[in-house]
Amino acid sequence: MSSLQKIEFLDIVDDNNNVVGRALKDEVYDKKLSHRIVHVFVLHSDTPAIYLQKRASTKSFLPNYYCTSAGGHVRSKETYENAARRELEEEIGITTPIEEVDSFVFFGENNHKRFIKVFITRTNTGFSFPDGEVSDGSFFTIMDAKNLIDKNEKIHPQLKDCFYRLFDKKLLLDFYNK
Repeated sequence: MSSLQKIEFLDIVDDNNNVVGRALKDEVYDKKLSHRIVHVFVLHSDTPAIYLQKRASTKSFLPNYYCTSAGGHVRSKETYENAARRELEEEIGITTPIEEVDSFVFFGENNHKRFIKVFITRTNTGFSFPDGEVSDGSFFTIMDAKNLIDKNEKIHPQLKDCFYRLFDKKLLLDFYNK
């Protein structure tokens, strides 16, 4: 990765998710500025299963943790949908159509606010890890994913919230009944 790719500007948003400025990603985290995040769940195209990625050991934040299929920051001037497509392709090599299914506000350490949108897509092939942020991934049945997340061992905190918002609304299995 070149040094230019590491410089990442994020939009700073107010309490209503309106853009009020922009800052480097490091500044956003240092100052706990509100910003936007996307997460994508890949659902198996044939059976009720969900793909979870395992973050690379080289990640500075939560290495070797399970997370959503793909996810990350919405860059400055980027839409949530474009960010979701970008992260899906960069992290796991997938370019399938996506569908927005949820949005919520996530409060991290010290009430650091993030506005999150969750997307889904369907496939069961074509996975690769082009940007090196992901070391592995696999499909889990919905209940096996729930059990893994419930153990809360090496689980990204946003995975838990994203998964349970869809699970509690019975949306994960409903996608297979469409």
